[in-house]
Amino acid sequence: LAFQHPRTASASASCSPRVPSIRAAAAASASSSGSFLSSSSSSIKTTASAPRRVSAALSMSSAAAAAAGSSASSWDSLRTSASSTPVGTALDQEADLRAAGKGSAFVQSNLRLFESGEEGKPKLTLYRDHAGWCPYCQKTMLLIEEKGIPINIELVPMRSYGDKPQSFLNKVPSGLLPALGIEREDGRQQIITESGVIMELLDKWHPTSEGYRPMLPPEEDKDGWAKYDKLAKLERELFSWWCTLIFRPEGPRLGGGGGGGLMGMLGGKKSSGGESVSGSMKGFLECLDRVDGALASAPGPWFFSPSEFPDGEYPTMIDFVYASHVERMLASAAHWKGLDLRGSRWRERYPGLNLWFDALERREYYRAFQSDYYTHVMDIPPQYGPGYDGGFDEER
Repeated sequence: LAFQHPRTASASASCSPRVPSIRAAAAASASSSGSFLSSSSSSIKTTASAPRRVSAALSMSSAAAAAAGSSASSWDSLRTSASSTPVGTALDQEADLRAAGKGSAFVQSNLRLFESGEEGKPKLTLYRDHAGWCPYCQKTMLLIEEKGIPINIELVPMRSYGDKPQSFLNKVPSGLLPALGIEREDGRQQIITESGVIMELLDKWHPTSEGYRPMLPPEEDKDGWAKYDKLAKLERELFSWWCTLIFRPEGPRLGGGGGGGLMGMLGGKKSSGGESVSGSMKGFLECLDRVDGALASAPGPWFFSPSEFPDGEYPTMIDFVYASHVERMLASAAHWKGLDLRGSRWRERYPGLNLWFDALERREYYRAFQSDYYTHVMDIPPQYGPGYDGGFDEER
């Protein structure tokens, strides 16, 4: 587990409270060898007789390695021993459930059946990225998990991280992810791309009459659709401000001076804390104000209230449209701009946003697909380009 991908380790920890005990057991079993390595390392530190000590330490290391190798169990016997423990048994059972399309959400699952009782493989196949770093694949998977849609999943590398297999490119020449394959009667697949289109179709094909939660307002609800469209446009505006702030050098900060219009954008404005900020920072923060206001206006934590979706209080499609990029905004803004939107200072300015994200993190399936900040600041540049330092310098 120590060498798992950070997302996988995070997902395991959130889905099984007993996983940390595995790490503790691993640490305990390594303590004797760790103390030897520690003493060997200290003997290698430079002193007057460093060459002789280095030679002695290397000899000791070789002897210890040979002794360990001669008595080490095979991988099969180690696996059997691990599986006989309570934690190992639980993890094996969870792996069997995942293979059968059941169990907890998992970033590398290839089949999700939930409690559908569907016999045979589903007719739908989602092609998504292997590592779980694609924001558009993530929001699609969040909708699938919330609705419980039976689906096959094929894992394909993002172009940023490797070549796509020819078998996938034969089906999707553009290489776009996510892609949805619909099995026809003749066995061939019809392919649909673009996450927004895929999410709308998945919701339409799995209606409330079949026991699925709706993710979009009813077609006849003009007010609901007007609200949805307004929020969707706001998300694209927020995304644009984020890209401007993170992936371009910030303009000058002129002590908060400058009026509105072009001069105000090129100059600086003061943040709520009184600091001078660039035009791009001001635009990003003010756009977040509008997002926070939309969330605060609803009685629950989500963009739509239970009265608008009478099936109960739960996240709908617009929440997932925001979720994947807001997750990346939190990490990148903290790392490159010193803007910790989850910290106490900014939580006061954006209470609706933080309550919304708190609610997301209470959904087990969201935790399974959520990345940590370190992973995001490493996986973002290959996709979007390098981030630029700036913002609140002393907070970075």
